[in-house]
Parts: sequence; structure tokens; C-alpha cells
Amino acid sequence: MNKLFTASLLSLAVFASYANAEILTYTATSKKSQKEADMLALEGLAKQLRTKVSSEFATEVKEDAKGNVTSTAKSTKNTSTNMVLKGAKVTPGPKSGGKFQSTATMDTEQMASKILVDIESIRKEMHAKDSIIRLDMVDGDYRKMGVDMLALEKLADRYNENLEDLSCVQKIPDNLRLESTIGELTEYLISGMESLKMETDLTSEALIVTVTDFNGPVVGFPLALTQDSRDIAHEKTNEEGEAVFSLAQVKKLHPSGDVTVHADLSFKYVRKSAVISKSVHYTSDVAACAYTLECVGPTEACGALRGHLIASGISISDKANLPKMKATITSADKMNSSKTLCTSRITLAIEAGKQSISEQAQGVGRDEGIAQATAVKKVNATRLHDTFGKACK
Repeated sequence: MNKLFTASLLSLAVFASYANAEILTYTATSKKSQKEADMLALEGLAKQLRTKVSSEFATEVKEDAKGNVTSTAKSTKNTSTNMVLKGAKVTPGPKSGGKFQSTATMDTEQMASKILVDIESIRKEMHAKDSIIRLDMVDGDYRKMGVDMLALEKLADRYNENLEDLSCVQKIPDNLRLESTIGELTEYLISGMESLKMETDLTSEALIVTVTDFNGPVVGFPLALTQDSRDIAHEKTNEEGEAVFSLAQVKKLHPSGDVTVHADLSFKYVRKSAVISKSVHYTSDVAACAYTLECVGPTEACGALRGHLIASGISISDKANLPKMKATITSADKMNSSKTLCTSRITLAIEAGKQSISEQAQGVGRDEGIAQATAVKKVNATRLHDTFGKACK
């Protein structure tokens, strides 16, 4: 069966491998400053060097239904100046006609020599980093492996950037082409992370997280505890693969709620390996007694208060014969000039038995009700719990 296909072949044509030193120069002027003239001279030299030695040929190959093959090539100059001019010299010229003058000079042979030195240095760094990553693998140190992998990738980028610059002054020998092990190492890292398992055990005082892989417990694995979309604690696993997060600090912010524990590693590798995370719901100490709530104030603010008290570890019920908790909410509301946002400042007074508190808070929302509810939720949850949660004991 005849096929019609289109392929795009991209090749870099290097016009010369400089057997002898070649001196390139570029002179620029500026009405602004000598510094700008110097910069323009270097940019002009880089552009001249790029244009002189390289072109990109896009060749389109087509085969028609009869099997006839035709090709069309188009040449476009690559005049990018994003290159490092190693060994370039800048010489300020005499100021003339109110203009600053500068001449940039480049010996292409010297530039090639400097680039080759840098390439060899980077190659050695990459070899050393490769060895370190393989030791990380043996140790099962996923955190360090991820950090070292990112460093290796940066070295590879630097290597290729230097090769690109070298291609402007000479043909690249085959033995300088980068043969990177990044693909192999990344595959191993992702494979290991895909085997990770995370188990959680919640006690009244702590959240215990155990991390294992195909070899057993993982030592030194970095974990983060997240609440309300922000990290609130960081730990590493011990010799048994366990990390312990104290809930004391967490409960100061929210006496009850949800937290998520996840790998504290580069998102790049976490995303590729789909490392699991675990969400856990925790509560405060069981309240010594329950209350029926009597709230005087705006409807949405009173509704928000009921939910906020429960989230603070205080039992609220509609059952008869329970102690009464009396709350009063007053608010001062103000819309902005464009009538799109409302700011509410509330005063909350609560009384139950011999216990009482008075709090002020401020919230913002698109209308009065939302702003008032937001303000209520900002009342200190720990103080509410400490004042009323154990009042009947």
C-alpha cells in the first residue's frame, strides 16, 4: 500500500572548522552611555558570530501515491544573541558627535579553547554527580536522590549550552556529544517512588506515619503535614520508617479538623510517580458536656457560630434539658465604594454557666452575611475550647 508521509528533518550546518585563528570585530555607538555602547558591541559581535557560522535547514520530504519522493529545503538564519562570548575584549573608542563608541573583539580560536575547558570541567562534574546518585539509590535516600537529580539536569543544560556556543566557532566532534544517564536514573527514581506505601496511625497526641518501599522501611524520608493548603510541620522518617507529628500545635490553630501528610520532595518527581498522600481527620478531647445554643444576632453569623463552636471541640445539641450557651453577636458593616465587598466588624459575647468571653473579629465578603460569617470563624478556637469545652468537668 502506498503511503503519503511528511517528515521534517532539522540539521545544523556549520560552515567552518577554524583551522586558523579568526578575529571578529564589531563597533557600536550609543547616545546614552559608554556602558550601553559596550553592551551593544558585545550583542553585535554575538549576532555576527551566529549569523556567520550557522543556518537552520528545514527539509520537508514527501512521497506521493505513486511512490515519487520530492524534497524542499528552506534556509533561515539563526541570529540569536543568547550566547556567552568567552574571551571577548571590549575597547572604548573616542566620543564623537555626542555618541559613546565601543569595539568588541573576539579571537575564535581562544573562545573555542575556553569553551572546551569548561565542557571538560562540566563533564567531570556530571560523572561525579552520577556516582553520587547511584549511592543515593543504594541508601534509599529519595530526598537526596531528587536533589542530586535536579543538579545533574542543570549540569546537562550547561553542557549543551556550551556545545551550542562551540558550534559557532568549530564543528562539534562526535566524542563531545552528550551521552547522559539522566533518563536511566530518572526511571529508577520514579520506579522506586511508585513502590512507596504510606500508613497512618492517629493517637490523641500525635499522628504517626510509616513509609515503606519494596525494600522495607524507608529511612530519612521527608514528609510534610498540610492544613488549609499550607505546610504546618515537617518531619523525616526514623530507622523504622516512622515519622511522628505532634498534634498539640495543630490543635492550637484548629481543635478539630483535617490534615494531609505528603512527600516533601520535588513536585516534578512526585507528580510523575503519583506518590500517594493521606488525609486524616482529628478531634479534640471529648467535651465534658453538651450545650444548647441560644444566639441573638444576624442569622448567617449565628449559623457560622454554631459550626465554629463544633469545630472548636464544643458539643452543641438541640436536646432538651442541656445547659444553655447564650451568645450575642453585633456587627458594624460597610460596603466599599464599588459595592462589591463588605467589611464586617463583629462583637461576640458568650456565656454558659459561670464561664463567659467577649471577642471581636473582622471579616470580608461579597455581602453582609458572608462578611459576618467570615468574621465569626476568625474568633480564637483554642480560647473557645479552653473556656467552654471542659466547663462541666
